[in-house]
Amino acid sequence: MGDKLVGRPRQTTHDEIREVALELFAANGYGPTSLAEVAAAAGISRTTLFSYFPAKRDLLWDDHDEAVTRARVTLEEAPSGHIVDLLVQGMLAVASYGVAEHDRFSRRWRLVHEDDELRAFASLRTEQLFELFIERALARAPHADADLVDSVTRALMAVASHATQLWSEQHDPHSGLDAFTAERLSPLADALRPLLP
Repeated sequence: MGDKLVGRPRQTTHDEIREVALELFAANGYGPTSLAEVAAAAGISRTTLFSYFPAKRDLLWDDHDEAVTRARVTLEEAPSGHIVDLLVQGMLAVASYGVAEHDRFSRRWRLVHEDDELRAFASLRTEQLFELFIERALARAPHADADLVDSVTRALMAVASHATQLWSEQHDPHSGLDAFTAERLSPLADALRPLLP
């Protein structure tokens, strides 16, 4: 008898497909890489690929969806406290990536920031995240000045975004993104805390 396997072929997981796509995008560029090439490299049909990932950009964004979910849960379950602390907790939930995830995160970050379509989509996703933070902050403190909450949230998000860039550019980070971001948010949070309830 030969080396043929009996039974159903092994299924390719979402993570495996995303990893194959990430390698192809890094080697050939996001725009020039077709979904047919991703499917072929992953050993699946285009139909199967579309059933997993309805759009090409979805191959890069599943992690982000999980991060938004972490932020939503954190914001909803956080004990009562200061709005600035609530916002920081939500941002750190988004930044929950360990040192072991750095290389993959860094490759994806570079791809997103080198492609106009992905950058535009990232801006849209960031704005949706911003709206989530504002909604939860105002639900927690409905009498707070909405314009001030908006400004404080944008300031904190700008620092968190810059921390993400710096962390992704490190060659050998010594801490996860959340700890790295917390260190950079702390002085600003301390300065902004007196502005809000």
